[in-house]
Amino acid sequence: MGGKKVQIIVLLLIIVGALGVIVKQLMPKQYTYETVLIDTEAKVLYKALVKPGTKFPVKSPYSKKKTAYPAYQCMKCGAIFPYTPPPPPKPGQEVPPDYGIPKCPQCGSLEVTVPKLPEGKKFIKLK
Repeated sequence: MGGKKVQIIVLLLIIVGALGVIVKQLMPKQYTYETVLIDTEAKVLYKALVKPGTKFPVKSPYSKKKTAYPAYQCMKCGAIFPYTPPPPPKPGQEVPPDYGIPKCPQCGSLEVTVPKLPEGKKFIKLK
């Protein structure tokens, strides 16, 4: 009689464990991607994992404040700058054709790219 109880308990544990694995497999995955951010207060450019749809600014590990934005580098003048989205247009306001596109604050170029960090570096201090 005691052996049957042990067998039932073991069988129940196996079933519960299998259900746990199945539920974990069915859960939606939390995808992330690596990008380069710039902490506007600490003046640090660094690599970070972010989830799609992340609202910026995010908390920076360097200033410990919400001062990190996606970083871009101008392909014409080389300036590195944060991308802060423009405020939404007011009702009836005409939207410019370059609305929401990252633009170099120094030379006005729309030719920008994500800056590359030196090989093996996770961050660099900006001047």
